[in-house]
Amino acid sequence: MSGSIASYDQLVRQVEALKKENSHLRRELEDNSNHLSKLENETSDMKEVLKHLQGKLEQEARVMVSSGQTEVLDQLKALQMDITSLYNLKFAPEVTSTGRGAEESPPGPASQRDGPGELGRATFRMLEELDRER
Repeated sequence: MSGSIASYDQLVRQVEALKKENSHLRRELEDNSNHLSKLENETSDMKEVLKHLQGKLEQEARVMVSSGQTEVLDQLKALQMDITSLYNLKFAPEVTSTGRGAEESPPGPASQRDGPGELGRATFRMLEELDRER
């Protein structure tokens, strides 16, 4: 009889330990869910900013090309590099912390071709990368 009481007490302790672990895992899941929601909101906000910037840059590039002002295009390319650098500063630590390597980060300015159309494609690739991460 004492063996069954010991087994019962052992089962009660195991159930309590499992309940604690379950509570811990639920809290962790809730924290992860909140963090994911925050990242989705940031991604959405960043997409809107990038769309706005892309539209302005493409419009300005068309105007500059039609008027023959190529020095402004060089300024736009520099701005694209700044945007890419800002993106890398903001998102690179999070990408690395999720176990993804640098090979999955968006291409830097050195890997992008020159030209006003490439600016839109590069921005589009960044948005696609954000969607994949989400």
